[in-house]
Amino acid sequence: MSKEMPIVLIIDDDPGVLFLHEIIVTESSLHENPLTFSSAEEALDHLHRLDFISNRFLIFLDINMPTMNGWQFLEQLEKQINHADIKVVMVTSSLSRAEREKSKTYSLVIDFWEKPMEEEQVYQLIDRLGSWLKKG
Repeated sequence: MSKEMPIVLIIDDDPGVLFLHEIIVTESSLHENPLTFSSAEEALDHLHRLDFISNRFLIFLDINMPTMNGWQFLEQLEKQINHADIKVVMVTSSLSRAEREKSKTYSLVIDFWEKPMEEEQVYQLIDRLGSWLKKG
């Protein structure tokens, strides 16, 4: 895999949200081909196959999903992925202050956004991550 840009994953069980967020990620020039997953389990399996020190991942993660929710995904991610460099943005319809605070307890989580994500948020994230996005 290329070290030029991180691999971007969008994980959400709503196909409309997946489609919208994929468009926003591509139109903001964050990534030309983000990977989309409607299930957290599928995304975790994909990450297992690519768990190398040379890989970086930027993950946009929904909280409320069936089977494995965003919190369970984060728990498994922290336990099972040992080599890749990962940053997670929680993107949720939840307005709960408790969930926002809970997200701060995970070292991988760098931000907490209300759905749907907006292009301006992505531009700000690109500015904030700057050299991490480009390091090779």
